[in-house]
Amino acid sequence: MDFRLLGPLEVIDGGGVPLKLGGRKPRALLARLALEAGKTVSVEQLVDDLWGEEVPESAVKMVHIHVSALRKALPAGTLHTRPPGYALELPDEALDLDRFERLRREGRVALEDGDAQTAADRFAQALELWRGPALEEFSEPFAHVEAAHLRERQDVCLEDRIDADLALGRHADLVGELESLVATNPLRERLRAQLMVALYRSGRQADALAVYHAYRETLAGQLGLEPSPRMRELERRILRQDATLDGRGETSDEAALKLEPIRYVQSVGGYSIAYQVVGDGPIDIIFVHGFICAFQPGWEWPALASFYRGLARFGRLILFDKRGTGLSDRVLGIASLEERMDDVRAVMDAVGAEKAVVIGVSEGGPMCTLFAATHPDRTQALVTLGAYARRNWAPDYPIGRRAEQDGWLRPTAEQWGRYSTERFLAERAPSIAADEAAIDWYTSYLVRGASPAAVAAITDMNEEIDVRHVLASVRVPSLVLYRAHEYLREASRYMGARLPGAQVLEMPGADHLPWEGDQASVLAAIEQFLDGLRHETAEPNLILTTVLEADVPEREHGLVRSAVARFRGQLIDAPPGRVRASFDGPARAVRCACALAESLPHLRAGVHTGECELLDGRLTGPALEIASGVARAAVAGEILATSTVQDLVAGSGIEFSERGAVELPLAGASREWRLFTVER
Repeated sequence: MDFRLLGPLEVIDGGGVPLKLGGRKPRALLARLALEAGKTVSVEQLVDDLWGEEVPESAVKMVHIHVSALRKALPAGTLHTRPPGYALELPDEALDLDRFERLRREGRVALEDGDAQTAADRFAQALELWRGPALEEFSEPFAHVEAAHLRERQDVCLEDRIDADLALGRHADLVGELESLVATNPLRERLRAQLMVALYRSGRQADALAVYHAYRETLAGQLGLEPSPRMRELERRILRQDATLDGRGETSDEAALKLEPIRYVQSVGGYSIAYQVVGDGPIDIIFVHGFICAFQPGWEWPALASFYRGLARFGRLILFDKRGTGLSDRVLGIASLEERMDDVRAVMDAVGAEKAVVIGVSEGGPMCTLFAATHPDRTQALVTLGAYARRNWAPDYPIGRRAEQDGWLRPTAEQWGRYSTERFLAERAPSIAADEAAIDWYTSYLVRGASPAAVAAITDMNEEIDVRHVLASVRVPSLVLYRAHEYLREASRYMGARLPGAQVLEMPGADHLPWEGDQASVLAAIEQFLDGLRHETAEPNLILTTVLEADVPEREHGLVRSAVARFRGQLIDAPPGRVRASFDGPARAVRCACALAESLPHLRAGVHTGECELLDGRLTGPALEIASGVARAAVAGEILATSTVQDLVAGSGIEFSERGAVELPLAGASREWRLFTVER
């Protein structure tokens, strides 16, 4: 079977005959399932994706009807019912999108290894799979978002193929193709740069410079912007007839950083995460943006580009866009902290970073903190810039923000633009808040980073984030840095006071964005901190983990093993008559418990996130005892979680109802714990 998404939707059987798939709605449903082939898509999500806000009363029934019709059209065993929805199971590489991604990966590896001919061949084979625009036939809500993302993958693959052809000396043959592509995509900077190089290598220096000037005029006229520092550097190299432009070598400051092209890696859940590597220093640095993340446009703004280059002087800088923002895959709602940690690990694995310094700005701070506590083996150090453990006010957190202060962060479609940008800069970069050029650029930057709905979802999640319980579990070297008059200064002080052994530095200024204002002092403080890491040799054996304990009959232990493996947990020793498992994220532990409860309706389970000691591959410590006590407090059919779990699953969609305070006897003493029942 040949399943084709890259163009008009087609399914070809083994005899080469196209299958009849019905009308547009069942075809759209099939395309939506194909985008996440092998994964379960809930009926609720399918309804949202197919109808958006105008949902007919019969929508759920229509989904079932369309699925039934598709089952008759497709080979047996292709479309499965998997509560709470459906999954499309396809043979390996039956989907053209999967073949495209494999060829694209092989091409990138070959290009990195200096094998330009193999790279060019693989990219060309990948592009040949496209028979036209993907999902163009559909008007359903999901299609608009996914079509744009698929088109971006195609465009990046094309640019990669052009890089390979340039490396093979085919510049003269590329000029005509690039001129046509630039005419169609006048604001796509990489194509402009490739055309300039191709023209220069073809002996047409004046034409190459004319391409640059036309780009500058287009940017100024349409966006009020200047070309990026990289483009300006390329113009300078052409003007001075830099000998390295012939492709034999590079000597400019920009080239010395080894600015790699934007790449993608697939993270947990099948989402593609965009990333870029800058420099090749002795340590790896993961930079996690706050709020709206869009690293690629950042190179256009001199202050942010300078900050990137500054960090890249200290080590190999790894930039990425959080799922739901920038160039990474869009999601329904917004990603949880746990899913964002998955993305960090996926990017680290893709670039071969066994251990990294994680630097989090603003809302990136709590995620990096949770990552450092949960994965100390992957974390060399933690740096937070203007960050917080909790953002919003609570009775036990009077320094938090009030919800009414963030009304502008739930913008209407009309407000998401200059109106929101002016408020963003007034609060987070007051030193440039009256600068028209800054307002214009940040307006473009934010709009390119996320939609109004995504901004509102991010705001909802930020109001739920609470990693205060995690701070004491961070055992890696930490630096907490903030500006003396910025709007989150008290939250940063709170965080710094509770991170064990953290260096806490208050820098002058009021700008929350670390690259605005005096960025030199911020970079100098980070450099001094990183220099001190050479003296840190101890490997932490304390980790933050989530423990699930439940009473499960021995005859059902096979069911438990299957569920724990499905949610990426590890079974650990447990008292007789019980099972116990550890997870690297609380949402996975809760979902595993819910999955078990579907088959074991009288299950009594407890979930807790806390610090454990890892000795000879075995977990010990109070977190196991607490989870056991929570499980004992549950009644038949109930899953209980501690307040720590409830605080850490912000953005996951898991709902709780408060059970109340319960005394748990632990290690010879009693302590009162707030417990929550998981709503199922």
